[in-house]
Amino acid sequence: MAIVHTILTPEGTHVPFTGGTDAQRLLQGAARGVTTFYESTASNWPSTGAGDNRSLAINMELDRDYAWVMTDCTAAIIMLNHASIEVEATAMCEFKIPSQTGYEYIYSNLYNKPARQDGTGTTPIGNIPASIYNSQYPILDVATPAVMVFEADIIPNFILYPFQNTEDSVDVTVVFSESADNRSALTVRFAARFLQYDIDQAYDWRVQSPTLTR
Repeated sequence: MAIVHTILTPEGTHVPFTGGTDAQRLLQGAARGVTTFYESTASNWPSTGAGDNRSLAINMELDRDYAWVMTDCTAAIIMLNHASIEVEATAMCEFKIPSQTGYEYIYSNLYNKPARQDGTGTTPIGNIPASIYNSQYPILDVATPAVMVFEADIIPNFILYPFQNTEDSVDVTVVFSESADNRSALTVRFAARFLQYDIDQAYDWRVQSPTLTR
């Protein structure tokens, strides 16, 4: 029996924010831009051999010389043409931050929760047995999948930047794992988003980034 490790490294897409001069934005402490990581390759979590279980790591590297704040982290685990998903997955997020003593590690969980009633309609939404969280239902672009949706229930609000050396980068890894063995191939669709700040303005990020309302 072995653990089969799969590593994915999605490419980040950076969009700089505009409006005002660089000097004005620096004085305001506003975010400089946003970087989003996407991963959606089909069957990117391969099947395992008999008696083996598996893990999947999604690695992200944030640009150097800046501070970062995570704003979103979500994933869907999809099995095509199957009545119920086989995965018994757990998910967590690891933040690896260079510090004066080497690295600091901070962890956060991603959760999979029900968002519907059971078939009898007699239970409150979100209060169904775990065994029927992930029953078959169609989504837009695939036929009869089973889907588990994970999301960061509480987004960590700490600042991510390299304390020891600004030339180092902050690494963020999301890990999925399961204890059951001999499982089928799955597709993981993943997205994470980070706001980018100048390091000397980063500790004002919450004050300078109000929540929009309407």
